[in-house]
Amino acid sequence: MIYPKTVPNAVQVVKLGGSVITNKGAAGSRRGAGARFLPGVARRLLREVRDSREEVILVTGAGSFGHVLADRFGLKDGFREDRQWDGYCLVSRDVRRLNLMVLDEALRLGMRPVSIPPSVAVLQAEGRIHYIDEGSFRRYLANRLMPVTFGDVALDLGRRRFSICSGDALVAHLSRLFNAERAVFVSDVDGILVGERRSLARELSPPDLERIAPPGGAGGKDVTGGIRAKARLSLGLAASGTETVILNGRRRGRLADALRGGSPVGTWFRRPGR
Repeated sequence: MIYPKTVPNAVQVVKLGGSVITNKGAAGSRRGAGARFLPGVARRLLREVRDSREEVILVTGAGSFGHVLADRFGLKDGFREDRQWDGYCLVSRDVRRLNLMVLDEALRLGMRPVSIPPSVAVLQAEGRIHYIDEGSFRRYLANRLMPVTFGDVALDLGRRRFSICSGDALVAHLSRLFNAERAVFVSDVDGILVGERRSLARELSPPDLERIAPPGGAGGKDVTGGIRAKARLSLGLAASGTETVILNGRRRGRLADALRGGSPVGTWFRRPGR
């Protein structure tokens, strides 16, 4: 496969977490009680991306549009019974609805977003990304468009037959593919809390993993892993050369500051030697 040679050198990967752009704590109904997109929050964060003038691959979490049904149908563990395909289709539909709402907000801001759904662009193997349509991302970036992908369901080449392709996994995979300068996880909390006093860890290293306290943000079902899994993923990204931060998207300007190379409040995972 021949890819364009004009892809920007400094790509950053941003994940807008479901906890910050949806009412992730919703639970109970067919798609979560009142699963709701928060357009004002999304619009402000997208404006920060736009105004940073950085080249960004955008990933969005599923929040209340995906986790509840995925849990109800047991999609995390793969195929066990035929009715799970109903859940697969419902989750795929709902996360695309959320994706389209994010795209609508970006378009209103004069941005040029293009959706790349994992259900058609990703193949998994035993719950991990095995293949991703790298060429589409590269071609869109080469044309100065912003690829937008999202937590989704995807077919699985292993015994599972299908599995969840999480937004966090997409951030990690894309950051490595593009040697991303920085990965930014936008959440509803200031970062990772450690110790009995639940103090914010401004920087996190491997020895700190066992000191991580439970998160205090939005509740609700999350079938994609906990805060320790995110910390391990972030440590791995930093070790491979991508500086990573978890920050609070409810605090105005922090995302823009991180994209411009600043060090806003958050939990940072630094590259070796920094």
